[in-house]
Amino acid sequence: MTKVRATRVTERAGVNEFRSLMESAGHIVQEIDGGNDQGEDCYLSFTKLGERTGEIVAVQVKSGAAYRRPVGYGIPCRNHLRDWTLSRIPVIGVVYDPELRKLFWENMSEYLLERVGQGETPKSVPIGESAILDAATVADFASRVSRFIEQRDGVRPVAPRTFRQAAGLMARRLGSRGAVAEAPIGGTPYELGVASVDFRERHPRFDGRSIRVAFSVALVCAFVLMGPGLYKAAGREGDGWLWNGWLWLVAFCGTLSYLYKASITDRDRKRSRIISWSAHLLLLCGWYVGVGEELSAWPVNSIFRGIFVGMMPAIAQAMLLYLGAYYADKEASRRRRLRAAYPKGVPESAD
Repeated sequence: MTKVRATRVTERAGVNEFRSLMESAGHIVQEIDGGNDQGEDCYLSFTKLGERTGEIVAVQVKSGAAYRRPVGYGIPCRNHLRDWTLSRIPVIGVVYDPELRKLFWENMSEYLLERVGQGETPKSVPIGESAILDAATVADFASRVSRFIEQRDGVRPVAPRTFRQAAGLMARRLGSRGAVAEAPIGGTPYELGVASVDFRERHPRFDGRSIRVAFSVALVCAFVLMGPGLYKAAGREGDGWLWNGWLWLVAFCGTLSYLYKASITDRDRKRSRIISWSAHLLLLCGWYVGVGEELSAWPVNSIFRGIFVGMMPAIAQAMLLYLGAYYADKEASRRRRLRAAYPKGVPESAD
């Protein structure tokens, strides 16, 4: 069966929340088909006393934690800067925070026109934490956008292309000359992965949990195999009670466990991947030293062993302190956003 992307649920949640709010206020929302999405998700037609005012805006809706910033939120411009600046109708940016269950908005046309007029090339449009769009502020939202339409109605200036955009456009044009589509639909199969994927499709219950269990078993086996060798290496390179083998092993195993747990629980894919690969690198270094101490046919470089045994506790301490402070800062930021979004008190369902 076809799997639905996990991010699609979050994306749809933002559009649905915006549509529900606008329609409850009497306005008209017309969604754009996903295949024709070129930087806008829907069009919003304003109404007054049950009649359309003729004022229409394009709306870009973003959902999820990826659009949070140290303070507030932000919508990246990417390749849409020129389109949004040239648009004859205003483009409104909306971010939905699924944890707060709140919408935040910004008039992207107004922001970009001002910045481009000053010779800048913005990479994103910031949205403040207090720019909440809900039932209490939707009337003010409509009036502010209406005033902007009245004041700025006319031809928009052309946004200059950056060197990167111009080079990319030229590369695409040159690459399209004489191109012939020879690959099959969907691309050429990866032969080395066909058998593995066929097995997973025949056995859908073999999911991520089974892989995590297998990985945990392999990790325990790796500790058992390299533990004695690491104990010997720590005792050989260090002296004093701080450097005895058991304390060193506790620091090594504790650091690995913390990094792997952080890589699993962290919802940011890029950061999770970096933490995961850091843990893999640390494990491989430990495997090289630990197994090499036990096998005479596997000589361990004495310089590498000395650096690894001597520096690992300090590196582990620095990594744990950094990650601990980072996650504490994220939690403090989350609570600050809660208080900004709910000045009258945070409801239990949102905390």
